[in-house]
Amino acid sequence: MTTFTVTRAHLKSACDCRAWDLLDKLLELDRSQINDNSLYTDTWGEWWGLLLETISMQSVTGVRVLLAHGAQRDLASWGDCVPRTPLEAAAGQPDILALLQSSEVPAYQRTTDPPLPQGETPAEQAANRQGEIRNATGLAFQASVLPPAL
Repeated sequence: MTTFTVTRAHLKSACDCRAWDLLDKLLELDRSQINDNSLYTDTWGEWWGLLLETISMQSVTGVRVLLAHGAQRDLASWGDCVPRTPLEAAAGQPDILALLQSSEVPAYQRTTDPPLPQGETPAEQAANRQGEIRNATGLAFQASVLPPAL
């Protein structure tokens, strides 16, 4: 039996595609990267993770999935910027604010059983390579500027 390894690219791709059932399934298998605050970046040097991304998407469901799996409610963005917390990012989004401020862990129930991803696209390879470099060196680079793996 082959073991499936959840990668940062799987999580990022599921979030980008708003595939909440898949994200839930992936986090059920492995939630160790749920608070990876180097998944998303802009060209100005700000970095943020899945929770801030789902808040910026205004996705109550995405936030619910992440909180159900233990996302850090106070994990701010970082980098060459003024840090922004999930509460600050959710200003003006009452449903998301309610989830973030609640002491209860929200529940999420999948409505489908999505298949696990197979293979990697070049973008997913770059996202995973970005994580490998960050883990090995402590430095974070935009995936678009990384050289191919040797």
